[in-house]
Amino acid sequence: MRMLIAGIMLATLAGCSLPASVVPGEPNVSKYSEKPPKEYAACVLPLWQKQVSATRQTSISNGYRINAPGMITADEILDIVKNKNGSRVSLYQGPPWAKSGALRQAVRDCL
Repeated sequence: MRMLIAGIMLATLAGCSLPASVVPGEPNVSKYSEKPPKEYAACVLPLWQKQVSATRQTSISNGYRINAPGMITADEILDIVKNKNGSRVSLYQGPPWAKSGALRQAVRDCL
């Protein structure tokens, strides 16, 4: 019985530490920008790096992904994908108590 309870607790904690892009669900923030993906990413990346120095940008199909690794919880991930009139911006954040308001604000400031 103890092993079963320990296994359930471990599985629950492991689920909290997965990157948000791996966990199915809707983004916490979904916006559109008139800026093309490259320009939008160039705005957001330095703002995120001021908050989380290990933030990295990678290319994805039709755009970019910016990833701010979480110290304890899930990473904060921003997908910037080309849209017919600019970019679609999707922010995935961890649990409510671990979300960064500064990263969310940077997403809005760069729109």
